[in-house]
Amino acid sequence: MEAIEQAIRNALAKVDVGNPAIRQKVYESAWGAHERSLAANGALDDGQRDERRERLKDAITRIEKEVQTTGSIVPPVPAPVVERREPVLSQSTTRIEPTIDVGQEPELDAPELVSDEPVTADNYRPDRLRSRLKRNTERKKASGLTKFVIILASLALALGLLWLVASGIINSKPSSIPPSTGNPAVSGSHEPLKEGELSPEGNWITVFDPSDTTQVSVAGRATATIGGDQVEKYLRIKSPGEADEVSFQVGQGVLEQLAGKNTMFDIVAKSEDGARTQMAVSCDFGDLGDCGRKRFDVSDASSEYLVQKQFPADKKPAAGGAIKINSDITQAGKSVDIISIRVQVTN
Repeated sequence: MEAIEQAIRNALAKVDVGNPAIRQKVYESAWGAHERSLAANGALDDGQRDERRERLKDAITRIEKEVQTTGSIVPPVPAPVVERREPVLSQSTTRIEPTIDVGQEPELDAPELVSDEPVTADNYRPDRLRSRLKRNTERKKASGLTKFVIILASLALALGLLWLVASGIINSKPSSIPPSTGNPAVSGSHEPLKEGELSPEGNWITVFDPSDTTQVSVAGRATATIGGDQVEKYLRIKSPGEADEVSFQVGQGVLEQLAGKNTMFDIVAKSEDGARTQMAVSCDFGDLGDCGRKRFDVSDASSEYLVQKQFPADKKPAAGGAIKINSDITQAGKSVDIISIRVQVTN
């Protein structure tokens, strides 16, 4: 407490001590510095803090009475500089330690408000500054809490969206795509149908899903590897030559459900990032016939490619069949990512 009283006297000695407004500024600055020191000292309880505040108020009252009585302020007497010396280590060497100034004064910040009211020992009110410091602290706490709530809400929203995509409620690929307005030709290039042309209604039968590759086989130099992430997986197929095809088995039980009916096979696929290719699709359903050979232009956007097939009513499948895909009919070795294959009865 003696140190801050010396600091107040030093500050008053450097200003116009006869001006009450200036004295008020010095007192408030001293009080603010003292409050910050109390807040930073976690070892003090509330009683000790109040006791130190009262001692500071007494010091301010004492200084103010002195100024009002004498019209001046007596500056503190600087502490004497004590020079310490180490013992002589040898006759030729003497080392002197530097002195430490123990009388350093605490720095007083400029007060936030200046009162025009004359200062007296009775009208100085540190409680006013204390409440203002409390309001500032509460505003900072509220601001920090608001930022924390915003960050927490954003994180919860992101996790919610990720869960919706992962659970399939929000589909990351086009969900249902439109049946073609006419039968694809056996030869020629076909674009995927636009969304809205294929009704999502009806019962779809899954022919291929990347989670089960047991029904996939390759011919020649063709390759098939699983890729993707938790949101979307795919089977990346590559056909270096015309005869290098990847076959997706269609079970006999599935063909029995399709016999005698008009059907639509839906192949969800895309090319590698930034690339385009032209894939060929053919079918082999044994006694139930085939679907010809279709060509589709494939981009790096996930799209649905549709193949129609009318199964004969007078025949029953003796075994399963297959859908065969060549990823690049130009034989440049470009790949295609097969995301799913499914079939639906359309009549």
